[in-house]
Amino acid sequence: MGDTVALTTEEALEIAVGAARAAAALLIERFGGPAAGLRVKSSATDMVSEADERAERMVVSYIRERRADDALVAEEGSEARGRTDVQWYIDPLDGTTNYLYGIPHWAVAICCARLGDRPLRVSEKADLPTALVATGFAYVTDSRRLQGRILAGVLGEVRDVRRLGSASLDLAYVASGRFDAYFESVDQPWDWMAGALLVREAGGRVSQLTPANPALPRIVASGSALHDALLELLTKATEAL
Repeated sequence: MGDTVALTTEEALEIAVGAARAAAALLIERFGGPAAGLRVKSSATDMVSEADERAERMVVSYIRERRADDALVAEEGSEARGRTDVQWYIDPLDGTTNYLYGIPHWAVAICCARLGDRPLRVSEKADLPTALVATGFAYVTDSRRLQGRILAGVLGEVRDVRRLGSASLDLAYVASGRFDAYFESVDQPWDWMAGALLVREAGGRVSQLTPANPALPRIVASGSALHDALLELLTKATEAL
């Protein structure tokens, strides 16, 4: 940490929204077209494209022009040690598989957002049997098999489960009350920190678990009334493996 350079909530929001819109304009222009510069990361299904990388460069450049001394961590490798107490976490294209397949469910995640002019608010749901729960799966085959078994232990105890392919949007949907809860094994900060901030600011709870097996749930988010019951259900589902 170095000297603090003041950053108000309004300034942070303005920068984040501006950066996200700049990257989104580039992504929308390329959306639905042929993928360029496609490669894989952790497995054959963990894809990254030129669109991810160009969007990240745009976001990073936008933020650095306005906050040159802040720390910054982004998914596709951009990183800067800061001299202030401000740190930015960036996922330039959360939902890359959806994007590459032409599915319009992806996001630029930079930690600040609102749903139009309406402040976000989590669901007040208190009972699991009527809760709509979101989740996601890993890219590694063995982890996916294990997560399928965990899901089997959850599915019969809730209203239903959704898997839409973007952790940031799943968490944003929890923050806005569209989903009652969310859990996943995501561990990189750009995957979940922006969405988790939304959930907490919208009155919800986010638990960061630290299982020895990386395939097990690590991030659990919901409204406060549902949270402990969801954690207990996930504990039972993992102990039954």
